[in-house]
Amino acid sequence: MRCALAITLAMHVSPAFAQESKDGVALELAYTAEVFTGSSKGSGPMVDNLDIILGLTKDDTKLHVYGLYNNGRDFSAPRFPSGYVASNIETGVKAARLYEAWVEQEFAGGKVSVLAGLYDLNSEFDALEASSLFINPAHGIGTDFSQTGANGPSIFPSTSLAVRVQAKPNDTLTLRAAIFDGVPGDPAQPKRTAIKLGKGDGALLAFEADKTLGNWRLIAGHWRYTARFEDELASVLAGVPIERRGNQGFYLRGEGKLNDKLSTFFRFGGANGRFNEVRGFVSGGVSGKGLIAGRSEDETGLAFSWAGAAPRARTLQVQRGDPIARNEWSFEVTYAMKLTEWLTIQPDVQYLINPAFERGRKSLIGGVRAEIFWGF
Repeated sequence: MRCALAITLAMHVSPAFAQESKDGVALELAYTAEVFTGSSKGSGPMVDNLDIILGLTKDDTKLHVYGLYNNGRDFSAPRFPSGYVASNIETGVKAARLYEAWVEQEFAGGKVSVLAGLYDLNSEFDALEASSLFINPAHGIGTDFSQTGANGPSIFPSTSLAVRVQAKPNDTLTLRAAIFDGVPGDPAQPKRTAIKLGKGDGALLAFEADKTLGNWRLIAGHWRYTARFEDELASVLAGVPIERRGNQGFYLRGEGKLNDKLSTFFRFGGANGRFNEVRGFVSGGVSGKGLIAGRSEDETGLAFSWAGAAPRARTLQVQRGDPIARNEWSFEVTYAMKLTEWLTIQPDVQYLINPAFERGRKSLIGGVRAEIFWGF
């Protein structure tokens, strides 16, 4: 079953901002609050999240410290009890925590860099600018990747120790590779920022090639856990727990400009269906800026996502007498109104079909998000 914490993603701020600053100090505060209502059970609680990010840059060395607070209130859980999450700031856990703390050193004039510390995988891996407008977490890191591991990969709201190496052979190609603690935080203490290198946790390995071709940016990635995971179907058939290696997957992403106002994006990914509920994942959409006269800074977006259930998951549910759907769909329409330099209001509507593979479930939800930003 999918873990609610593992499929959320903080795309509401720009974690990499400090990487782009010049020598000196950069400070960013971002407060995000939202209220959604569903086709059943009425309006949900106000969910909010506060990010505080400090960046220090000196010559070729960068220090990045990122703290966050989340009120832990949950819109999705009462409506989608199987673990589906409709918003990328939902955590279900009220906590103030250290989210990232890393140091990066550049070499060869910035063509090579090494980063080490608490690090959000999705700040660089499996990330696109064109899809960051959307609130449904499927448009951040793909669901096929975010579902994995004992406590998710190293993404919002729990990160792990990591070492990342990046190389830029030329102006159009970036190669990056990273090794992460296989279990971010401490699943038994979800409110804490924990660095716990437990026996059997293993590591998560991630590799990515990022290529620019004219107006297009294309990304190809591969990830793999070194630890053993239970092959649940084999365990049921054998009557004893059976663990295997091979929990891995891939993704292909792209984004491009259609004209001076419109951008489009797509993603295709897959995960080993022996260990994961979601085996295949596809998403895409279009976003535009300044489409309405006199509103040059407003953004409009339309996106969809599709996730396919692994045959192993369907077989298990049939045996348990509760068959699941073969796939789930989400459709999202959103409009972000930039009212001032520091305030954005974003109405959002989502239509969900078979969320969390609950067969026959259809849900229409809508709400509004407010973002307050301050930085220097």
